Amino acid sequence: MQKFWGTKQGLSVKLNNLVGPYIKSYKGVRQGDSLSPLLFNFVADGLARMVHKAQSNGLFCGLIDHIIYNVAMLQYADDTIICLKHDFEGARNMKILLYMYELMAGLKINFHKSEVITINDEENLASKYAEIFNCQMGTFPIKYLGFP
Repeated sequence: MQKFWGTKQGLSVKLNNLVGPYIKSYKGVRQGDSLSPLLFNFVADGLARMVHKAQSNGLFCGLIDHIIYNVAMLQYADDTIICLKHDFEGARNMKILLYMYELMAGLKINFHKSEVITINDEENLASKYAEIFNCQMGTFPIKYLGFP
């Protein structure tokens, strides 16, 4: 019968009353682990709930006013698209929310790989939004999951 024994040094397996060598343990799961997608879904759902709660408290507004939770957020694996109305204060609130999400989830959002894309940007506001989010300015067509 196998039993696992743990100490501060690591884990060992006891088989037929013989304790094997200690194995150093680490926290988290490796890429390809069958638990990884499930655990990520739990964490990604936390972001969606934080966005909905912040929106219901009036911290920012989505693109279509007459739809409940009108912040359009698309998520697939570790790719996320968030669509907001033009509002610098709302954008700052979203940035704060993303920082809080990083702290709570223990994940790191790579803003240097992120892009801000504006629609009907007659006043060239994209650079101001890119400065708020500390990311690049993107153009159409966008790439999502590697496809235009």
